[in-house]
Amino acid sequence: MLKFLKSNLFFFLLLTIVVFSLYGKSIFFDFTYHDDDVSILGRVDFLSNIKNAPKLFLTSVFFLKEDPYYRPILNLSFMVDTVFCKGVPYLYHFINIVIFLFAIFFMYVFLVELKLNETIIKFLCLIIAVHPIFSSTVVWIPSRNDTLLAVFIFLSFVFFIKYLKNKSIKHQINYVLFFIFALFTKETSVFVPFLYVLLMACFNYRLNKKETIVNILIFISIFIIYFYFRKISVFALSFEQYLYNLNIYIKNIFNGIMLYVSIFLCPDYIPLVLNNIKINLKDIFIFTISISSLIYILYKNFIDKKIIIFGLFWFVLFLFPTFLLKQYVYFNHRLIVPIVGIIIILTAFIDNIIKNKKLTKKFLIILFCFLFVVFYFISFKHENNYKNKYIYWNRAYVDSPSYHVTLYCLSRLYFEKGDFEVAKKILYDILNINKVNNYISDLALIYYYEGNMDKAEELYNKSIEYGINKAQCYRNLSTIYLKRDNNLNKAIEYAKLAVQEDSYDDGYKQYLNTLENKKWQ
Repeated sequence: MLKFLKSNLFFFLLLTIVVFSLYGKSIFFDFTYHDDDVSILGRVDFLSNIKNAPKLFLTSVFFLKEDPYYRPILNLSFMVDTVFCKGVPYLYHFINIVIFLFAIFFMYVFLVELKLNETIIKFLCLIIAVHPIFSSTVVWIPSRNDTLLAVFIFLSFVFFIKYLKNKSIKHQINYVLFFIFALFTKETSVFVPFLYVLLMACFNYRLNKKETIVNILIFISIFIIYFYFRKISVFALSFEQYLYNLNIYIKNIFNGIMLYVSIFLCPDYIPLVLNNIKINLKDIFIFTISISSLIYILYKNFIDKKIIIFGLFWFVLFLFPTFLLKQYVYFNHRLIVPIVGIIIILTAFIDNIIKNKKLTKKFLIILFCFLFVVFYFISFKHENNYKNKYIYWNRAYVDSPSYHVTLYCLSRLYFEKGDFEVAKKILYDILNINKVNNYISDLALIYYYEGNMDKAEELYNKSIEYGINKAQCYRNLSTIYLKRDNNLNKAIEYAKLAVQEDSYDDGYKQYLNTLENKKWQ
């Protein structure tokens, strides 16, 4: 790998200059308070202690048992940052840029290993580096999950191809190791072994019977370990629930893929948060032209069909799991790994038209320069939407004015400004119109600050009844019993319940210790 980097040092330096010139200003951005407040700011004490690292493999990404997302590598990366910066945003943003840089470079390394045209790949990777659809991948801290995934998957495939060529144990260990990293980074990695097999079929690689059995046993062992840790750490949806919501998932898949293709080819508007995808005529037109062009290329045998098959399967399989949510929310950063499938097809297509002199190199270079400049400036402007929580959530409201998360975060902004009435109205709208009970505890907090302790107590108990934010509710009820009733014993009892519900929050433990010390004074 070092030898390859040395021989491609100029391209790596050029890529570094492009990425940092475009996204360098995001180092001075604040948190958006969209997941980063829960994953980082709410866990600074826990993440600051490196001894807690093993615990990250025994909990969900948001440290809640009822959460279905198991992504310990992401939280481990946040832990490394937090140890050095204690929750100050600069380092998180800087590391996000670095990981994105290496994701693009290793994308290039992987595509070169597939024996595609290196010059075309370089141009396309530079376009990906400045494409507006990927700006959130860099500047929104939680989207690091997908760039980490990209790094591990691309490296795994690089070493897998090297292993197929020389059957080296060293390369086998490397590709398996990076696959494990990818698997513990995001669930979509479960499709990687299938794509290993498809790569062998499409690019004419072979394993003998013994090698095949050994690799199958390795992956069975990995999956057993992974699913065991996942089962004891997070909430899992039943297969029946997936079948029950099948019609919703099919709609998500169709609309989502159409929108991703449309925005990638024509990024005239880049949503931050989109929970209700409405396909317009532009999206239908672009998608129809894309599919028609692909069918025409297949019909004319313009490029190898196997390349198209591999590229399409790569694109669809890595996007597919993201659609399996009843209430689907569209995010641009999810495209960073799937887009490689499109790049593979585009590289083969451009290479063919150059060889057949359908278009001149001069025309393609002019087209590249035009797209590079346009995309660069759109991305430079778009990343400002992530500057701080006020800008972010006001713009997110424009994208999704009826989405309960957007409304909730707007209510938080009003709460911080002291406009309790508006904050309450928004939360009641969520409860009555959206029929979402997740934010009852936030409503209780407003009543607490208004001095209406009885109403706050009622709402906290109701939230506990629903099984939502139980640890926080117990903690705040403890405060109510101490402040309103001067009942220290009951306050300690509820503080203990908070610690039992969330043992990863050191703040709950510190609060409990304070109460217990007060008891013995």
